[in-house]
Amino acid sequence: MWGDDYPTRDGTGIRDYIHVVDLVKGHIKALAALDGEQFATGNCKAYNLGAGMGYSVLDVINTFEKVTGRAINYKIAPSRAGDLAEFFANPALALAELNWQAEKNLDDMLIDAWRWQNNNPAGYESKVDIIVSR
Repeated sequence: MWGDDYPTRDGTGIRDYIHVVDLVKGHIKALAALDGEQFATGNCKAYNLGAGMGYSVLDVINTFEKVTGRAINYKIAPSRAGDLAEFFANPALALAELNWQAEKNLDDMLIDAWRWQNNNPAGYESKVDIIVSR
């Protein structure tokens, strides 16, 4: 992990993590909004899809250890130049206009990530050829 000297609650970097299911739901809501009146004239808008709060690197490590019962062997390296101490989204516009907000927490994210990894130890193996046609 990169650095433990940031001005954060535990010295590690804080980032906004989002569950892939929440992200997909946000994209679906944004796509549905394209059919709305506000976009009829070709207007464009950006929505931040995030939890609106962050978890530190140590939060992620400690939560992973808790939900999996496995210890993580990690090493703290020096901080990298240019890294921000904290960085997270402001999803207020997505809530106001799309009625979307992240629902899953860090426990959910890590439990699902661990389940996926256990079920797919070799990663994304080519199990099925997917053909996309237009």
